[in-house]
Amino acid sequence: MGISTRVTNDNAFCRLEKQSRLCMVRPCEADLEENIKVNITKGKKCIRTPKISKPVKFELSGCTSVKTYRAKFCGVCTDGRCCTPHRTATLPVEFKCPDGEIMKRKMMFIKTCACHYNCPGDNDIFESLYYRKMYGDMA
Repeated sequence: MGISTRVTNDNAFCRLEKQSRLCMVRPCEADLEENIKVNITKGKKCIRTPKISKPVKFELSGCTSVKTYRAKFCGVCTDGRCCTPHRTATLPVEFKCPDGEIMKRKMMFIKTCACHYNCPGDNDIFESLYYRKMYGDMA
């Protein structure tokens, strides 16, 4: 489980605000290898959005989602491209904690994924600075 954050002015007052939501692009324990091998034999190069066979409950800090979800996750691209969410929706998810507390958090749900060459780095916000000269740089 991760957190995605953005800064936007898409609000009634047109003011910059920071928005955060929980996200899960692909589960860590997912075994996508079998699905990939089956589809490669069918001639496909991208397994963009593997379907989960049964509904799952999400876990967050020891708390479990009240409802089960048949979430979509991004798969892999077998031709060297990156597979990332393309269209998403944000929905509230209620989590019940062992002490009985209920907390509600916004969560990203993936509608579609896409394969492309614009691959994100390892969460390094300065990565692009290493490969590009900045205006005013000395040779």
